[in-house]
Amino acid sequence: MGEPRRTSLLVTTALAPRSAAWDALVDHAPVPSPFLRAWWLDVVAGDRAHHLLVEQDGELVGGLPLVRDRLLGVPRFRFAGQGVLCPDHLDLLALPGHEDAVATAVARWFTASGTRVLDLTGLTDDSRLCAALGLMPERVDSAPYQPLPPTGEDYLSTRSSNFRRATRKADRRLVEDGVVHRRATAATLSADVASFRRLSGDREGRGPLLAELPRLERALAAGLERGEARVDVLESPTEVVAVSIAFEAVGRLSLYQTARSLDRRHGSAATVLLARLIDEAVAAGFSEVDMLRGAEAYKASFADEVRGVHRLRAGHGAPARALVSARRGVVRLRPYVEGLLARVRRST
Repeated sequence: MGEPRRTSLLVTTALAPRSAAWDALVDHAPVPSPFLRAWWLDVVAGDRAHHLLVEQDGELVGGLPLVRDRLLGVPRFRFAGQGVLCPDHLDLLALPGHEDAVATAVARWFTASGTRVLDLTGLTDDSRLCAALGLMPERVDSAPYQPLPPTGEDYLSTRSSNFRRATRKADRRLVEDGVVHRRATAATLSADVASFRRLSGDREGRGPLLAELPRLERALAAGLERGEARVDVLESPTEVVAVSIAFEAVGRLSLYQTARSLDRRHGSAATVLLARLIDEAVAAGFSEVDMLRGAEAYKASFADEVRGVHRLRAGHGAPARALVSARRGVVRLRPYVEGLLARVRRST
């Protein structure tokens, strides 16, 4: 028998020069997420990156991508982009056969001397991190998805007849109106993101996302260069009518954001665009389309299966545990306070 391998945990603010080895970890994840790719993390984490890398004899065998800030003076660790950018299917990464060593190393980091808060939203089902720490996450959302069959017709056969008819009719009408479909390039990306901004401007709740568009555009540029991000556009001879943002990694199509014209003539443009992307994914041999988090009704037209999206809040050290407990108390009180305010408004 050989000598036991030496396991070490490194903390780094940049994945380079280990980016390729890191992406190999993502390839082996139960749900390979584009939001774990090195190109996404390099841009979105920025100067707050605090990545935990687990090595054995100098070989990268696992890790956990985090960003670090402070909450009332206590170090807090979150996922890059957590909040507005809504990254999904995140977790501790490990090469097959090294899961236990990676879990042990990260658990030791969390329980080491000092104080720290973990506040992680976007964890996948059956999280390795939660298992390593012996903690139970809270399910906060759902992410519909659909395994893809060998052909586009096979996929359409799984959708409702009303959806099939309506989508084909809308597609024909757009073609008759001179609407064409193109895919953004590095040269057109800025203009296409500007079109996304314009089409999103009248939609309620889009303000925080639009404020993050400069950072998202930089991430998309990096993803386009790697062939793992795509921005698709439907445009008429006079205007852009729909824009979608998606990711393609490890045989999975992840549909991230769409925006469309509010003109009644283009009411189904976003549906047509997504259907075309899925058709291309099937033709390319992809295994799955992931609608990502959110229970919007339109997603049921494209996908039947559902994964959970989870949140873990945990503290190590008395100040950190107190902060986590206080936050939980605020969350529990929020419905009561909101109800009380509503009653006050109705009575005035």
